[in-house]
Amino acid sequence: MLTDRFERLAALRGDVVKGLAATAWATNLSDIDRDVLLRALIDATRTLILPDWTTRRPEDHRPQAALEATEAWLATRSAEAAAAAKEAAKACTAARNETFGDDHRVPEAARAAAWAVAASDNEHIWDGLTAVEGELLARIVLIAEYQRAPAQRRAILDVLKRHIAPPPPDETPAVTTGPVAYSASGNFSVGQTLTHAKFGDLVVTAAGDKWIDVQLTDGTTKRLAQKPK
Repeated sequence: MLTDRFERLAALRGDVVKGLAATAWATNLSDIDRDVLLRALIDATRTLILPDWTTRRPEDHRPQAALEATEAWLATRSAEAAAAAKEAAKACTAARNETFGDDHRVPEAARAAAWAVAASDNEHIWDGLTAVEGELLARIVLIAEYQRAPAQRRAILDVLKRHIAPPPPDETPAVTTGPVAYSASGNFSVGQTLTHAKFGDLVVTAAGDKWIDVQLTDGTTKRLAQKPK
């Protein structure tokens, strides 16, 4: 079950700075659709580690560009989008080299997503997830809050769950809150507000199988037809 594999990942203990090895991600997630994993990597990079980069380097958009190029390829699968992702990945390599030892895992994770576009396997995706976790762990090491390591790993797993095991759609019927146009072919319930071409705004005060009683704005009532359920 998907829940079991997430719990296994949460229970794994990697290096306090580097986190889990890429092989640990591969072992537990290798059967997941590649596009789903790639979107999860983009989401994890963008939501978990990119904000700090944006704050500290507001003029450097290379990681953002790589994530956007990857999303463009996922949407179009075009050769042009693949080429753009490749160039964005190269730009992230430069960004990584320029910032090594200080936030370098942010462009590293974004680069991994962009390189995954042209790859035939998931190796770049595993490398990207490793970079995201490594960045999160490095941040708590800087302030010696090692006890937060499980929460940092759980944050990544929560992003993965959103993509791999999203909650079922809400099947609760939509409730119409505003007035709806009256029609003899409709079916209405007590308390519902209607609009009528002749009588204006109405409120349903009683309902039978083939009829409804409605109250007009002047307080009078009328009986109208409706379609049986």
